Amino acid sequence: MFKRLLPAFLLLVLFQSANAQLEVDRLSFKGFSAFGFGGFFNFAFPVTDADYVSAEIGLGVFSNNGNNVVTAPFLAGYRFTIDRSGTGFYLEPNAGYAAAATDIQLPDANGIYSDAKISGAAGGLTFGYLFQPTGRIQFNLGIRYEHIFGSDFASNIFSFRISHAFTFGRRDSSY
Repeated sequence: MFKRLLPAFLLLVLFQSANAQLEVDRLSFKGFSAFGFGGFFNFAFPVTDADYVSAEIGLGVFSNNGNNVVTAPFLAGYRFTIDRSGTGFYLEPNAGYAAAATDIQLPDANGIYSDAKISGAAGGLTFGYLFQPTGRIQFNLGIRYEHIFGSDFASNIFSFRISHAFTFGRRDSSY
């Protein structure tokens, strides 16, 4: 039982906040385009009063004309708040790997059909706004672009995100 709880405990200690995010996505690559929905956990650790180092895991689901794609990005990033306050407008570049699965069939060199390979390195940029309407509960609205460098197809994902932060630690507000 201890081995199962250790990773969760380490996340709570290492990261001061996590965002549970929902997003509406638009995925496109050669011959395929679809709207989809996704969910993400974004773990953020403040490195200054205005900036955060972040880690993110997620899942996006897309479907169009009987073809389906599922993406699962694992990303690291750096959230830079523009007015240097820790809230307000921010930019967050990120990079990592996106695993993906699809039932879209492509022929190989021998003419044998198999699922398209769209997993690969991923990078992106989020532009958003962090705000706290009441107390310590922080909300996030953002627009994001992500590019997956897949072996068969490179994919582009545009997202509108909304999230709520779960805070595990306290930021010192005496600065």
